[in-house]
Amino acid sequence: MTAKIFRKLGCLLLILMLVLAVGCSSSSNDPDPNQNNDPITEDPAGESKGPVEGGVAKVIQAAGPVVLGWAPDFGPTDYSFAMIAAEPLLAVASDRTLEGVLAESFEEDPENKTITFYLRKGVKFHDGSDFNADVVIWNAEMGRKYARIASQDVDYIEKVDDYTVVYHLNNWTNQMLEGMGIALQFSKEAFEANGGEEGGGIEWARANVVGTGPFVLKEFNRDNNLIFEKNEDYWGEGPYLDGIEMIFVPEATTAMAMLEAGQAHMWSGAQPQHQKELEEKGFVRQHGWAGIQYMIVPNTVREDSPFKDKRVREALEYAIDKQALCDVLGYGYSDPLNTVAPKGDWGGDKEFRNYDPEKAQQLLIDAGYADGLEVTLMAAAAGGGRNETAEAIASMLDKVGFKTKLDIADSSRMAGAMFGPEGWQDLILGYAGQDATYLTSTTRWWGHEALAYASMHKPEEFLDLCRQSILLPDREDQKAITEEIVYYMAEEAMVIPLFESKTSFMRCKELHTDYMDQGMTRWRVNVMWLEQ
Repeated sequence: MTAKIFRKLGCLLLILMLVLAVGCSSSSNDPDPNQNNDPITEDPAGESKGPVEGGVAKVIQAAGPVVLGWAPDFGPTDYSFAMIAAEPLLAVASDRTLEGVLAESFEEDPENKTITFYLRKGVKFHDGSDFNADVVIWNAEMGRKYARIASQDVDYIEKVDDYTVVYHLNNWTNQMLEGMGIALQFSKEAFEANGGEEGGGIEWARANVVGTGPFVLKEFNRDNNLIFEKNEDYWGEGPYLDGIEMIFVPEATTAMAMLEAGQAHMWSGAQPQHQKELEEKGFVRQHGWAGIQYMIVPNTVREDSPFKDKRVREALEYAIDKQALCDVLGYGYSDPLNTVAPKGDWGGDKEFRNYDPEKAQQLLIDAGYADGLEVTLMAAAAGGGRNETAEAIASMLDKVGFKTKLDIADSSRMAGAMFGPEGWQDLILGYAGQDATYLTSTTRWWGHEALAYASMHKPEEFLDLCRQSILLPDREDQKAITEEIVYYMAEEAMVIPLFESKTSFMRCKELHTDYMDQGMTRWRVNVMWLEQ
């Protein structure tokens, strides 16, 4: 599959982790480059025990997958469920570099425009078929054929031998390796045995998953649960658990009650207020380095938009007390943003504008809006059809001369505004995600091939930087140009950064997992275990 396909997938994976109610969450645990991937043997509360076998981990999610084992049709949440049973060639490690999973190693040759994967030997799918070069090429070709995105980046894929695959590229960029590497691998034989392309295999794959992972799909009861059982022939460490049950509970109070009653061990997607309450009751809040960044994006494309004037965009940022937003609404889990990049990431530490309502008011006057400026702020509907963050922002804006009308949108209309060509009227309370490098994040969310925020004007100077950035092989050069891109956005107030929310989940003390240590695209369920 091409880089473009996986850039799309990356965006969807980030949407998966979004809390539509726009909360704040903690960023106190920065990624440790020396962190290893050994199974967790010590709980934050202080218990120190080794991994033990047995038990079924029960995990609450608000909703289940639409598609399980047909990657071309993956939606926002589907990858996260499939990766319990299926595995990629590569994964993002806890230090945010790429490491091998089903590929033991890889080589990237920008000059000759090739990417080579050396595959792990002796691995079998759950149906007993072999994992090899033929299967990797088949998975890639299915993606290229059915994902309906042009595959111009890849010329052809070569099988050197049973365990060596070479992608020959028409165009190399520094975004392609991760995109190809994180593709989950599914059994070709199982697909063909269940009808193949012409005999119903695609529909079968949408409701089934046959991978190489530590757990085998046993039952998929749509809108109810997913049940996985231990893969006794797993090629790697573990699994320690006998099984995993994913339970779909859309109502937050019900999910919280189940966790408290011991009917579940983990809750992914809990809102900050519920996380705070559960922490106070002794449950563990856990997160890794990846998070969601929230911001206001002005419409600078519309010809009559007042936000074409930089002074009006700057007035927005000076008007908003970011720390107050986090203090009041964040339940102690918050970190204001200086730029679109999180603090500690490439471009995230330089300050540009601090809260100054008097300066905001003067900028509006200087821009010709002494009598005020009517604007519409679009935001996602949360519980009860409200959005408390949007309400707080509107109040701050109104104090300096804006006259803010809220447009609270359902998830479908919000997604259309953010990711569709129609965009939004004036302002949108949106978000972006954090990837293995922030260059990948700028490419996916803000760059010349970004799939979000169609109503944001991108000057040619900015687009030139973005085009140059993906052609640089050296990591230090990538960092330098990413900072230049982020600083350009901040200086021009293209986006008004607000705060970051680290992607987190709640668990009981008895469940041990390193989920989130490797970002959002891998969950090492093989080393997850329960105290017995």
